[in-house]
Amino acid sequence: MSVKSFAPQNMAELFSDLAKMTPESKIIAGGTDLNIRLHGGSVKTDALLYVGGISEMRQIVKTEDKVEIGAAATMSEIAKNPLLQRGLAAIADAAGDVGSTQIRNNATIGGNVANASPAGDIIVPLFMLKAEAVIANSKGQLRCVPISEVVLGPSKNSLGYDEAIVKFVLPLPLPGRRSAFVKLGFRKAVTIARIGLAASLEVAEDGLIKAAEMMVGAISLVPLHMEAAEQYMLGKRPDEAVETVGQMLSDLIMEKTPKEFDRDYKVGAARGAVDDLLRRFC
Repeated sequence: MSVKSFAPQNMAELFSDLAKMTPESKIIAGGTDLNIRLHGGSVKTDALLYVGGISEMRQIVKTEDKVEIGAAATMSEIAKNPLLQRGLAAIADAAGDVGSTQIRNNATIGGNVANASPAGDIIVPLFMLKAEAVIANSKGQLRCVPISEVVLGPSKNSLGYDEAIVKFVLPLPLPGRRSAFVKLGFRKAVTIARIGLAASLEVAEDGLIKAAEMMVGAISLVPLHMEAAEQYMLGKRPDEAVETVGQMLSDLIMEKTPKEFDRDYKVGAARGAVDDLLRRFC
């Protein structure tokens, strides 16, 4: 079976090409996951729609009260972007932890989200920072959907076959808030996350935490909100909270992670992941 190819150069062409998609068609940008499956034969398609030629989908811009990240922006572009490094560092941290340099130069944020891997690095801070996905469909419409309604579970998303993520929209961080992300794997580089941990904290001048948000990924089907840890950290210094928050994470892993998914390793490594994360705020 021959495979049709489409390469829209603007949004009007994207809408038109989406109308030509079938349930067997695939959207491609960096192709770091999809190409492997296509070559291996585990995925077959009748058409490929390449979105990397649409300039709007590669941009990272700030509006009056939002930051917009194009779905075809690569991990390298995201990791190095000064706008994200300043106010939304968890996003830049996560992008910088994806695979090797070659993978980061091709892998895109939209592909990472659509792939919906429980170990997807950038999905964790997107959940924590309340990102929304702007999705185009074949009717020429755009809809805005919370990230939690796009990523449904391992390799499952809510996108229709004639839909594509155009960009992600994130609220600007509140004054005084900083965020960070750390990943724990079996190796220091080019590794799949066994724990992905993100936090957004406001630390007062006296060093005490005034506000906190924390999210953990790679221990369950979708990222989990660590509400008990958030409450515990209030009024404490980041380094003072490591022991207890580490234990909270260990307990959560025991509750949520099946034994066959590296649970024992993750339980033992939880405190170290929390220590690495919270010391970024000291």
